[in-house]
Amino acid sequence: MRTWIEHFGSAWQWSASGVAILFRSEVAARMELAAAIVGVAWLIVLRRSPAEIGVFGLLAMAALAVEALNTAIETIVDEISPQRSEFARRAKDLGSAAVFFMLTTAGIYLVALTAVSFVTR
Repeated sequence: MRTWIEHFGSAWQWSASGVAILFRSEVAARMELAAAIVGVAWLIVLRRSPAEIGVFGLLAMAALAVEALNTAIETIVDEISPQRSEFARRAKDLGSAAVFFMLTTAGIYLVALTAVSFVTR
């Protein structure tokens, strides 16, 4: 049991380090966090349900998770292939596409809740 607790503590530290690296190194992550905060505030202003706000929060967290994975991909690719290459371009573009799809999903959800709020008034 003690090993599990020690592992949990270590995992927590590694995760915190990853979060710090993400927000220190990636402007996009900071922008996405700011957009998520604005989105949550907007949904509160619209008086959406806690469940709807929670789903948006989960989508925003998922977008940040995909951003972290994209950053990891970019870091690995830059280490493996510091020169320009087709492999590096494709890997980075695919990571970027994943971020785009996640942000688009969160954005569509936010727009849909906004539309419903104005249509049902």
